[in-house]
Amino acid sequence: MMTLPRYFRAVLLILLLTPTATVWAQTTPEKPAVEVLRGLPIQSGGRLKPLDTLARESVRLVTGKVEFQGRDPVAVLLSWWADPERTRTSECIEFRDQAVKKALGLEVERRWFSLKELEANEELGRRRETIHQRLRNDEELRGEDPKIQELLTRIQTLAAVADGSLLRAVPNPSGLEEPWASFSNLQHSEVVERAVGAKTSLEALSAGVREAKPQEASTAAVELREELQSLGPVPSDVAMAREVRYNSSHPFRKAWILYLTGFLILSFVRVGTQKSKGYWAGVALIATGFVFHIYGFTLRCLISGRPPVTNMYESVIWVAFGALLFAFVLEFRTPKGHYLKAAAAGATVCLILADLLPTVLDPSIHPLTPVLRSNFWLTIHVLCITLGYAAFLLSLGLGHMVLWKSALRKDSKEKLNSLHDAVYKAIQIGVIFLAAGTILGGVWANYSWGRFWGWDPKEVWALIALLGYLAILHGRYAGWLRKFGVSAWSVLAFQGVLMAWYGVNYVLGAGLHSYGFGTGGGQYVGIFSFFEVVFVLWAWWRHRNAPNAPAFSASSQPRAPMGCPFSAFSKLDKHTQGESEND
Repeated sequence: MMTLPRYFRAVLLILLLTPTATVWAQTTPEKPAVEVLRGLPIQSGGRLKPLDTLARESVRLVTGKVEFQGRDPVAVLLSWWADPERTRTSECIEFRDQAVKKALGLEVERRWFSLKELEANEELGRRRETIHQRLRNDEELRGEDPKIQELLTRIQTLAAVADGSLLRAVPNPSGLEEPWASFSNLQHSEVVERAVGAKTSLEALSAGVREAKPQEASTAAVELREELQSLGPVPSDVAMAREVRYNSSHPFRKAWILYLTGFLILSFVRVGTQKSKGYWAGVALIATGFVFHIYGFTLRCLISGRPPVTNMYESVIWVAFGALLFAFVLEFRTPKGHYLKAAAAGATVCLILADLLPTVLDPSIHPLTPVLRSNFWLTIHVLCITLGYAAFLLSLGLGHMVLWKSALRKDSKEKLNSLHDAVYKAIQIGVIFLAAGTILGGVWANYSWGRFWGWDPKEVWALIALLGYLAILHGRYAGWLRKFGVSAWSVLAFQGVLMAWYGVNYVLGAGLHSYGFGTGGGQYVGIFSFFEVVFVLWAWWRHRNAPNAPAFSASSQPRAPMGCPFSAFSKLDKHTQGESEND
């Protein structure tokens, strides 16, 4: 076991206190109306959330950007609501699909369109009726229908913001769980005596925003919040401020930046030198990113009241977390730098995808579907499965390192053996967690659906992924695979994890696990898998034809059983720096 230097422990202590300092700094009251209303409770999507969250989700959905035209999303949302006539003619609805734009008679080169022109589009009106009819008949949308449905959702969202019906901020005296009224209820319908003050403040706020009078808008915003809070029970300011803080702090973005920096530093220092300043600098940066990762998870769990593993976005950031968790445990036992470097690379890719692809990996926090409301089973089953994926992600990174170094003959036999062993350990950890998660999934299936196994696509592909890695362990134990072969097949086997993790939900889109379905990104995953296969073949070719590789001979090779699927790679391992038959 290694001991941490005193300065390293001091840095970690400061970083652990940093989120708390951020909380104190961000609770300082601000004057502008945007800041006054940022934490205003809104009933939306089956839960109560601050206006800041609703604004981010709505503006991103409509425009494709959280900050449209460089403006704060709350300011954009308020401007859409306060001046509906201008909103209807503003080109702010993003739509990129060129084929559908051509079919609808829209300009193919344009990216944003106005609400008015889209509502007046006759072809879009006809397509809307067709889609609604298919949905009423429980028919599957096909062809261009899904893309048009996305466009209709954006149109509907912008229209609901403009007329105030989306801004359900008027509390219900009967309780938090009861339906709340919207701004449109205050503006356009009969208002009971107790809400007259709120209506007056709302009109003053609308005028202040529309006429660009910040002082009047700020005063009206303060009065509106006070009036709304007097109408019924509302969530605590602490809960709303926590979610606003989560939105603004971007903890996962900070985490991947630190992971990437730490990975680059570890890549340029000598592995195995514990006292190296470069090594400790890389470890410190990755540990700092891990602190932000934990901070983001903590906030998200407190906001949602559940573990963050119910959709693809949450599983991606959890798998990245798990890979780093395993890497730290293994690294502190044998400080070589391999584990942290591989985990940091995989976690960086995962968090970059989660950060930069919000339309594919939706970061919104949604309430649980009924089948997921047993938090015990959710925690045990899903966390085990995804921790298995995390260990396999670690083995993927380590496997890439082995193939690269073996192909180029960059390291000594001792260093390569250390990497080989690291791959094997990671696969063993992954098999344990994935097997446990699969078994517990059967128990949960019996609890939820009345059967242990039903050949659901998610169940089948989880089993295929597990069997793929079990085959690697068995092949190594039986002598069909040597160390290079284990690394090569660990890279290829991860494609089964991708299918179970991503493909079932985003490609097949079928089965009882409908709460995890999504769309988008399929072409990028396909390209990734293609290049993974190419990389393995290139590494195999380079390894086999390296100038200093010993010649192949029947006498020097263990014979694999006839028809063994691993034989293509088993022959390579004999040449990995002269391994012995019993290694």
